[in-house]
Amino acid sequence: MMKRAVRAPGSQQRRWWPTPPIVLAGVAISIALGGTAVAASGLVNAGDIATGAVAGRAIRNGAVQPKDLSTATLALLEGGQGVSGAKGDPGSGGAPGSGGAPGSNGANGANGANGPNGANGADGTNGTNGVDGAKGTDGTNGTNGTIAPLSATKGLTALPTASPPTTVVELAVPAGHYVVLAKTELSHTGAGDSVECTLKAGATTIDQIAMKTLPALAAIPASLQAVTTTATSPTELSVQCSVLVANGSANFSSLIAIPTA
Repeated sequence: MMKRAVRAPGSQQRRWWPTPPIVLAGVAISIALGGTAVAASGLVNAGDIATGAVAGRAIRNGAVQPKDLSTATLALLEGGQGVSGAKGDPGSGGAPGSGGAPGSNGANGANGANGPNGANGADGTNGTNGVDGAKGTDGTNGTNGTIAPLSATKGLTALPTASPPTTVVELAVPAGHYVVLAKTELSHTGAGDSVECTLKAGATTIDQIAMKTLPALAAIPASLQAVTTTATSPTELSVQCSVLVANGSANFSSLIAIPTA
């Protein structure tokens, strides 16, 4: 009987094991002869068969079934590598696998180039006015300014008899509030004459005086005063006088305008 040399793992010595074909042939012969020996009342025993006396070709195909072999023999046969069987049919498709986990976010793409600016939109409607803010604190009072009176003077002015009133002094002032003071000295050449003077702001009379039955050749003072507001700039302040009977004159005339707040 042929033996196969096998080296045990981790050992330097070789152990000899029978090959599967030899084992199968020996088992088959033992079974075949054993059956004959039973039938022949034990005339031939397994020990009576010389080693190598029965070859594998002497055993009929199919005469030895796996069930006729011992457990040890089956173990030996299963340890050997038999001839590869025919390729089996493809198996049925497996069930779909579960969904994979979401992939990580990809890297941000590069910014695109800026496009041209669009046309300006139409103007929106005006919003409502906001609420008035709180009144601020009063500022500190400024220093008092210096009042600079405006004034004009004039000398001798003739007053013809029974003619329209003659301007004896005048002063142009800007728009504002004023205390106006005026004076003149009136003379006449007759007896028992009457004189009259008016203080005007533009065409408006703001004060006047009248004196009647004056002594002959008399020279009398006349004064006028008023508080007024001028709306236009400039406004002419003036003193106008007249005599009723004889020729007269006005002299030493003056006009003062003091601005007020």
